[in-house]
Amino acid sequence: MATSLERYGRSLRDDVEDTAMLFPMYTVAAGTLLRMTQVDAHEDMKARGELVVFSEDLGRATFISHQWLSKTHPDPDFRQMPILQKALKRLLSGAGSVPLDPVTESFVRTAKPLPMQDLQKQALFFWYDYISCPQLQRDTRANDSTDCGQSRAISSIHAYIAKCYFFFALCPVLDCPLQGKVLTPATWSSRGWCRLERAARELSSKSTWILIQSETSIEIAGTALSFLSGSVGEGDFGKAGDRQKLAPVMRNILMQKLKLCLRVGDLPGFRRHLNLQAVHLRGLETEPVTGLLPCEADGGDDAVARFLHQNGLTGLNEADKSGWWPLHYAALGGDRGVLRGLLEKRVDVNRRTSKDEPMLGFPLWTSSLDVAVFYKHPEATQLLLAARAHVVGGVTPALQVASVANNSEGIRLLCAAGARPRGRDVFGTNGLEVAAAYGAMNALEELVMQARPSSLELSRMLWASCIFRAGSAELVQRLIDLRADVNFQLNVPRDCRPLGRLFFAGKSLQHRFGWRTVLTAYAYHLHGSTPLMQALRSAQFEAAAALIAAGARLDLRNARNWTAADFLKGQAMPCFLQLGLGGDAAECRRVASLARADGYVEIRF
Repeated sequence: MATSLERYGRSLRDDVEDTAMLFPMYTVAAGTLLRMTQVDAHEDMKARGELVVFSEDLGRATFISHQWLSKTHPDPDFRQMPILQKALKRLLSGAGSVPLDPVTESFVRTAKPLPMQDLQKQALFFWYDYISCPQLQRDTRANDSTDCGQSRAISSIHAYIAKCYFFFALCPVLDCPLQGKVLTPATWSSRGWCRLERAARELSSKSTWILIQSETSIEIAGTALSFLSGSVGEGDFGKAGDRQKLAPVMRNILMQKLKLCLRVGDLPGFRRHLNLQAVHLRGLETEPVTGLLPCEADGGDDAVARFLHQNGLTGLNEADKSGWWPLHYAALGGDRGVLRGLLEKRVDVNRRTSKDEPMLGFPLWTSSLDVAVFYKHPEATQLLLAARAHVVGGVTPALQVASVANNSEGIRLLCAAGARPRGRDVFGTNGLEVAAAYGAMNALEELVMQARPSSLELSRMLWASCIFRAGSAELVQRLIDLRADVNFQLNVPRDCRPLGRLFFAGKSLQHRFGWRTVLTAYAYHLHGSTPLMQALRSAQFEAAAALIAAGARLDLRNARNWTAADFLKGQAMPCFLQLGLGGDAAECRRVASLARADGYVEIRF
């Protein structure tokens, strides 16, 4: 028998998705963008006839998410746009595919690299905020305060993104000494406006996006773990009022996601995002989306009955087709009343999922405790621990999940319940290394206090901080100050468990026989690699600058006889690294110092 949720979803099948644009979608054609020598405002480009109101019969649209290099202009010295231009030329003229980032390749079994041919099939048109949205706050010609369309354009961001076939996150490492900052992928991820754009993409029907770190470092991100961010309301804003501007936009994005899930019959997806509203809307003054289902017998004052009804769940002890149980969905939202009610009805607190959830980054055998600590629900975590939730089990211990999420309070609760700070997962990685790999500074400091790691453990943490996206100058310097060896070389037999050694051996073998991906290249060059080698391999140029400034040796070789410089052969790199790898560390010291003292202020639109 169909649930109320399924019946309601069928009633939406013929509805048109509400992604109406309140302001036209002005774009710039690829040819025009490639010829640009400066970034001009919307009004100037429109006056020259260089903007095109996009429609799908023209080709495919691409949304460009990026950071502003100054308070009043996104790229005043034309430093960021040339990187996009060079990357675009490579994509439009090259063969092969855009590779998956290593986490997507590891976790999302259905993910595929993007053939460059897909970018070349149809004409491309680009949406870029400064070009596509009005920049004047007043209509000066009329000498009044008539809205020139900026606020309407802001309210249409989710509609623009829904219309875009591709989404580019332009995140090069750029030092901006006059503004006292260094831009990196991590700073992009922390900005409130960028978080909104990413959320709109990941909650749309096309969830994957393309990360551009340099003209040669281009990857597909396909899971939340590829690049941890945070809620829009907890992001950084140059103007405090901008946070509330985005509250109705974010709520509308969620509403459209929930309706989309129902329209296509994705009931597990609906349940995930219905319960994740507490996370998505953190820091925003707006009401959650409620009342999507008819109020037939919703349980009155019974929190559990209402929860089951609104989620279209028919029983307490039944998993849905995604392998998730009611307690897992309740843990997503962290509602203490619902969780207590479920536990009072004797649901199994230690029941684990029977399938993975790759888009959110949860592996097979995830527990409700794992979910609660990942989404930073301290009261829910306390309740589950009081109900004797296991702190270990599954693929990774709960403490490592808390480390990924930078949940220092969760780590304290877990350690008090018996979790071991040095506990390792099936691959041999511990929470200290996970926190370092994800740049989770709060979690790292808590774990350092709890575990008091040795110099070898700190060195492994420094190496881990450079393998992925966490390599900030601040993190590198902190670990060196704690006694990490800047020239540490990974020893796979010593530092990995048998399953980890087997996994990396298999990936290395694939690389040797011609299956070249980001992950197989990582595995192939793993043994004997240094933090500097890993930072250069993964285009973490801020970390590389900090390591060179701290005296990292340039002559060390890994098991493949590669030096650090070999990882950048044929690759684009900033001038400060060219000098640093040539033996002149002065510019690397300047950039590392600037990054540690980052006083970034962002104003969008």
